[in-house]
Amino acid sequence: MSDPSTETSEASHPAFHTAIFPSGGTEHTLVPAADGPTPIEGRLRKAPLRVPDNYESCSGFTLFGRRIKTLLYSTDVAAIRNSNADAIFAVYPFTAQPAITQALLTVAEAPLFVGVGGGTTTGRRAAELAAVSEMQGAAGVVLNSPATPDMVAQVVSTVDIPVVATITRFDNEAAEKIQAGARIINVAAGRATADVIRELRAAFPALPIIATGGRNDEAAAATVAAGANALIWAPPSVVELQRDMMVRYREKAGAEAQAAGEEKPVATVVGVPDITDMPVADVPNGVVESVSPEVEEVEQIGDEDFVSPYRGRLPRLAFHTRRLF
Repeated sequence: MSDPSTETSEASHPAFHTAIFPSGGTEHTLVPAADGPTPIEGRLRKAPLRVPDNYESCSGFTLFGRRIKTLLYSTDVAAIRNSNADAIFAVYPFTAQPAITQALLTVAEAPLFVGVGGGTTTGRRAAELAAVSEMQGAAGVVLNSPATPDMVAQVVSTVDIPVVATITRFDNEAAEKIQAGARIINVAAGRATADVIRELRAAFPALPIIATGGRNDEAAAATVAAGANALIWAPPSVVELQRDMMVRYREKAGAEAQAAGEEKPVATVVGVPDITDMPVADVPNGVVESVSPEVEEVEQIGDEDFVSPYRGRLPRLAFHTRRLF
């Protein structure tokens, strides 16, 4: 015998089961997704800039309870807003400015690592920029490779967020930066990145290491195999993305025109007047006061007619000479 409450519930929500379960499926039978729960996306808002899938093979590192495997290397607010990267790596070849950091933090929905100097900007100013970045909400600060171990120590003593030190090779200076307090190392050694990471990992097994993923999947896999915890991905520029979009738009418009039997699309403009035939607007009386040339010439004041209102009123200043003896 069926439960009346169950029948009432099913009758009041007839579309519930058909919307979730496939046709012909048994009610109350869970249909698991292939890779977990269904991803949640907006109707219009999505994340078109997606990091390569093989980047997820990184072990990652934990920052304030958040797991980070991928970092987006960009300062473009549109790219930052439309990416699915775990964090943002905002380093740019200009003098660090708090206004730029604030603009990036306004749009970033992921932790932001921001550059604070190390090359042109050094010493106390870099430490002050790091402190301001921390107050603005940055998750970490990045120092360029020319930063000395003393500078790393100065920034570390100023902020509580992690300091990322960039190195181009593994030597004594790189080890001193780690001993000075750098919590994360960014390896930027070009083609030798994997070799530098391998040496760095052997010396510091528990150190978080990040590096660029390279030009292809093979380079990214070699970097991960060498011991990188997270990979930095440089997305295509907005100019490239816009160019690809316009190519698709033009191809679509051409296909539609060809399907409609048009040899060449011709724009037909109807009902738009020629701007050269537009009448000139009349200026209402009283808005502009015109002065005749005769009156204007009489009212001119020359240099010989000018009388200073302060003539005879200024005090005469005594002339003081400097005594030499």
